[in-house]
Amino acid sequence: MPRTPAFCYAFISHRLIRAALGDSPSRDVRWIAPVPGTRCAEIGSGGGFYTPALAAHLGSGSLLVALDPAAHDPRARRATGTGATTAHIAGDGLALPFASASLDALLYSYSLEEMPDQRAALAEAERVLRPGGQLVLFLWRPLMPRRRRASALTAPRPQGEGLVLVRSHHGLQNLRLAYRKR
Repeated sequence: MPRTPAFCYAFISHRLIRAALGDSPSRDVRWIAPVPGTRCAEIGSGGGFYTPALAAHLGSGSLLVALDPAAHDPRARRATGTGATTAHIAGDGLALPFASASLDALLYSYSLEEMPDQRAALAEAERVLRPGGQLVLFLWRPLMPRRRRASALTAPRPQGEGLVLVRSHHGLQNLRLAYRKR
């Protein structure tokens, strides 16, 4: 599937459009359980729509890594305020720069559909999550055709590992899924 045109993504990523479609950072970050000392990565943090709210939600003593190919973009480095220590780094969701079983939580905030190989991205997410870790996916329905979305989310998992769906919400414009690693 060709990548989404930049103008289309810029339009639907605008804060006002996202709010009109039901996105609320302070509410949406509650999909991740805040446990003291959480090590979390936001994959595809972009302009930082969720980053400040997620840092505040995780709380002090936690670590949030905002990973995006354009981490050098000044919009991505907005002040995160109080909460988790936040690091903005450039990276790719297909080759996460974390050790195996090193993270407690991952948030893919409308970024999985931008990756050329969702199965590889999900396998990489499984690799870096510790047992019991959380994987939260927010997907734009219009940008990820049903067949491709189903294929990515039902792909066989690496042997001996697995993600278990624990919560889902199917909105008009988005799909939200939360998994736990066995």
